[in-house]
Amino acid sequence: MDTLFAAEQPILERLRSTLPECRQVQGARELNGITARTGATPALHLIFDGHEPLLHAAGEQALEQRWLVVVTIRNLREAEGGDGERAEAGPLLLRVCRALIGWSPSPEHGPLRLITTPGARFVPGAALFPLRFATRIVTGGS
Repeated sequence: MDTLFAAEQPILERLRSTLPECRQVQGARELNGITARTGATPALHLIFDGHEPLLHAAGEQALEQRWLVVVTIRNLREAEGGDGERAEAGPLLLRVCRALIGWSPSPEHGPLRLITTPGARFVPGAALFPLRFATRIVTGGS
C-alpha cells in the first residue's frame, strides 16, 4: 500500500460495477459540498471520513478507516413528506450495503462493515442519504 487512501479507487470501481444505474459515481471532499451540486442523479459520492488509531505493537499501527458513501437523488414527487425520495433511495441504499459489507478493497484492508451513519440531508429538489463504512488497515514505521 503506497497511500493511506488506497481504498478509494477500489471502492469507487466496486460501486460503478454493481450499481450501473447511478449516473455519477465519484469522490467528494465533504458531505456539505455535495449539497451544492445539482448534477445527474441518482449519484454516489465517496468521502474519506477519517480514521481512528487502534492497536499499536512492534512498530505497527492498526487503523480503523472510515468512508462515507452518499446516495444522492432528486425526486420532486411528494417532496414535503419524502415518500418519493425514500422510495427511490431505499433500494439503492440496500444495494450499496450488499456491494460493500464484507468486501475488502485490497488484501491489505479488512472487510468493510457498516457503522453508525449520519442522518439524511435535504436540499430543494434533492436528498442525500449517507452510509458510513469502516475497514481496518495496518501500517508501520520505516
